[in-house]
Amino acid sequence: MFDPVGQWRRYLSAGRSMHATGRHAAETFDSANRVVAARSAIIGQAFVSPWTADHAELGRMIPEKIEAFALAGAALAAVWWDNGSLWMKHMQHLGIMAMRGRPPTGAELADLGQRSAVLALRSVEAAAKLGSAGLAPVRTQVRANDRRLKSAGKRARGARRGVSD
Repeated sequence: MFDPVGQWRRYLSAGRSMHATGRHAAETFDSANRVVAARSAIIGQAFVSPWTADHAELGRMIPEKIEAFALAGAALAAVWWDNGSLWMKHMQHLGIMAMRGRPPTGAELADLGQRSAVLALRSVEAAAKLGSAGLAPVRTQVRANDRRLKSAGKRARGARRGVSD
């Protein structure tokens, strides 16, 4: 049975999810800016003194990006595939209706309207999932880097001042 109130609640939920994804993207950009600044300093120090460079941090830079973006791509592909399969089922249903050789009955039109409303809702929900699913692995990695580099920076500043942890 069609539930318009439930449908609108799900639309609102998808909107809140998109808003949260936008906020998370802004936070991720902010953290990424700090990570780039910290790593630029590490790269600069490596140019000055290659033997004492932080090779562990330098070695993390590329593999972690590859892993995070591969996970993001896999998450995007899964959401895309699920939504695409919903559309294909809908198109098959439309094809079956068109091939009957008669106009649709009132019940068939009501069913088609309900199916179309559900498909529209599921497509909006999939759009909300695309953003959050694609951002999540990258956000996780950037936040971990930001925390690690902040604590490494505090330890380095303390060591320069002669303060131990």
